[in-house]
Amino acid sequence: MSSIDIVIPCAGRAADLLRLLQSLHDHSAAALTQHVASITVTDDRPPPGLAAQLRARFPAVRYVHGPARGPAVNRNHGASLGTAPWLLFLDDDCYLQRDLLQAYLQARAEAPEADVLEGAIHAVGPRPNGNHHAPLNSTGGYLWSCNLMLRRPVFDAVGRFDEDFPFACMEDCDLRERLRAGAARVVFAPQAAVLHPWRSISERELTRQIISHAIYASKHPSFARDWNVLHMLRMVHGRLKLYRLNRQEPIPWPKYRTVGYDLATPLALFAVVRWARLRRALHKRHVNPLPVKPA
Repeated sequence: MSSIDIVIPCAGRAADLLRLLQSLHDHSAAALTQHVASITVTDDRPPPGLAAQLRARFPAVRYVHGPARGPAVNRNHGASLGTAPWLLFLDDDCYLQRDLLQAYLQARAEAPEADVLEGAIHAVGPRPNGNHHAPLNSTGGYLWSCNLMLRRPVFDAVGRFDEDFPFACMEDCDLRERLRAGAARVVFAPQAAVLHPWRSISERELTRQIISHAIYASKHPSFARDWNVLHMLRMVHGRLKLYRLNRQEPIPWPKYRTVGYDLATPLALFAVVRWARLRRALHKRHVNPLPVKPA
């Protein structure tokens, strides 16, 4: 029975997307045929020629233009194009080295009461240096959206991803909190694992993290109340520890300005989370605008 719709948001990363789709077909071919109703790639920045490559290599994949309003909107858009009772969200920069779908099906059979199945996320090799990050999940409890399967009715009931979030940060944390508030039954499925490469963080990405935390804090006042100076100092200590212990590769000199920005980010996060006026101002300025309705 085809019970799963796979949704892959994309933003122009053709090589990463092709690697993910190839790994799905290499490791989960039988489950794709038997249990997957659709694979939807919704691309916010479609590169030239990608649609033709997908038609040639993966003809069953539905490839559509995304709304270009960030990953939260893009995931909702992809989910709206299917009807299967389960949704599996994967990010285009992840890939498989084992049968992900069979692992999810096994977890679903062992926990039929589950509303949400949370997959594991492992890094590709050791961290090159402290300036590299990846959304790791080997213990559960995070609900990172790059590897997450949940019942469609539950996803719809909590309001899907909050489309206020314009960037790839905190939108899955917001969904996690609404799932918890709705008493969704979550099961961690460690065998349902994907690999995620390390990526060197940029000043632009750090700025987006700060803005996303402001939006999140304005929506979750308890999160803002829990932040204090000690929390900020622990974040600084954690970052310094990453830079000290992870030295597989040297950090290029042009990246040291980003390193300084990274070490200062906990102070900026403390400011936007704790100061209500500042977080409201950032929320108002950067929140996703409503889509323009056709005349």
